[in-house]
Amino acid sequence: MDKSFGQIVREKREERGLSQAELATLANTTQQSIDRIERDAVSRSRSAPEVAAALGIAFPLGTTAVRTAVEQAQQETIPRAELVGVNDLPIYVSVRAGSIDDSILVSPEPIDYVKRPEPLSRAKNGYGLYIVGDSMEPAFRQGDLALVHPNMHPKPGDEVVVCSVDVNGEHYAVIKLLTKITSDKWHLKQYNPGPDEPAEFTLDREEWPVCHLVVGSYRKR
Repeated sequence: MDKSFGQIVREKREERGLSQAELATLANTTQQSIDRIERDAVSRSRSAPEVAAALGIAFPLGTTAVRTAVEQAQQETIPRAELVGVNDLPIYVSVRAGSIDDSILVSPEPIDYVKRPEPLSRAKNGYGLYIVGDSMEPAFRQGDLALVHPNMHPKPGDEVVVCSVDVNGEHYAVIKLLTKITSDKWHLKQYNPGPDEPAEFTLDREEWPVCHLVVGSYRKR
């Protein structure tokens, strides 16, 4: 029988010699949240992917823990039926959900226009980005469309698009979880890093000056 998410978290935390408070710091959540997760007092937790990443639990596991995280991500996906209005939301390609070293170019011009979801119905300069890669699973999968609000200030715990422009005017972007903001760095995390990639890293804000909030997504079918 599969172990519950709480059982897995407790066992992995104890194996690493971490207190609940220490794990909470690593996962950018609270000790109370860790305690509730370990007691299975919540059926779904927004912190599930971050806790799994902090403990080095690779996706997919085929366990209750991962099914819970996947179900949560699916619940937060915006259904196509909720897209409204005329086709005026610009869509760009692409964002790599993978290694920073091979982040890919973002198209300088929109490749398509679609109807707007409610969170972007009044967002000036809102846009969508197609996902490439799997480092942000289960929140974002290859081919998903991330919906981005450029006018809302992101905060730690939000998924974001971080952008840079090189000396030739080429635009680059990555989509990650924002864990901390300092005066010179974006502190970021990916849910499903590759074998040789860190789960957490930083980007220089001078080189990557733009950080936009992801307000939802819809899945490629």
